[in-house]
Amino acid sequence: MGTILFASDLDNTLLFSHRHRQPGDRCVELLNGAEQGFFTQRTLDLLPQVVQRVQLLPVTTRSIEQYRRIQWPEETVPRWALTANGAVLLRDGVMDRDWYAQSREMVRAYQGELRRVLRFLSNRPEPSTVRSVEGMYVYAAWPGPAEAERCRLAWDAGSPIRAVVSGRKVYFFPPGVDKGTALCRAAERFGPERVIAAGDSVIDVPMLRRADLALLPGPELLPLLPGARVCGPDQRFPDFVLETVLRQAAPGDT
Repeated sequence: MGTILFASDLDNTLLFSHRHRQPGDRCVELLNGAEQGFFTQRTLDLLPQVVQRVQLLPVTTRSIEQYRRIQWPEETVPRWALTANGAVLLRDGVMDRDWYAQSREMVRAYQGELRRVLRFLSNRPEPSTVRSVEGMYVYAAWPGPAEAERCRLAWDAGSPIRAVVSGRKVYFFPPGVDKGTALCRAAERFGPERVIAAGDSVIDVPMLRRADLALLPGPELLPLLPGARVCGPDQRFPDFVLETVLRQAAPGDT
């Protein structure tokens, strides 16, 4: 069995918010003193085995600050993580300057368009949050998915900036700031023999398409990823993901 790179989305993949908390889940993230993010107990049990068998690479839209809020169990802290939708690489919690410089070069030509996104959002009926993340992309949070979808439809379809809805948020990504591009860059750096990826939303699809094995929580994205493996209805997604990764990492398994 060769080296495996396990690229995983965080929110609603390995990590759940308080809205999806179930009895026995353990808080691993606080926001302003309130419990915010949770791992299942099974996830906590399996993570030490996973990090010993494969290279765990979180890949998230979170900012550096948001990622650093996660309190990983000490023996499972990932050495590497991709934040800002892959535009930022952290090594032991510290930004890799070369990676970030390459990302900045990729988006240099689109800074004017990102400013136009901010002007566009300032003229929309008030979103609850508008934020530029590490200078790489912009997102806006709305009261609900319907308002987010209306915002997406109102954006200039001819712009190189792609508007993507996930839940009640609209993300505005310039070319190159996507998890698929980030995974390709990571694979070039780390040189794994196989890549397993897990994710739950359309933002994860570019990454899942680049993987040798893609893991999904349900069938909704299967039309875009026909070869993916899907979590069963009686199992929680992070537990399914980690159990599958361990099976794949076992000698003789594929």
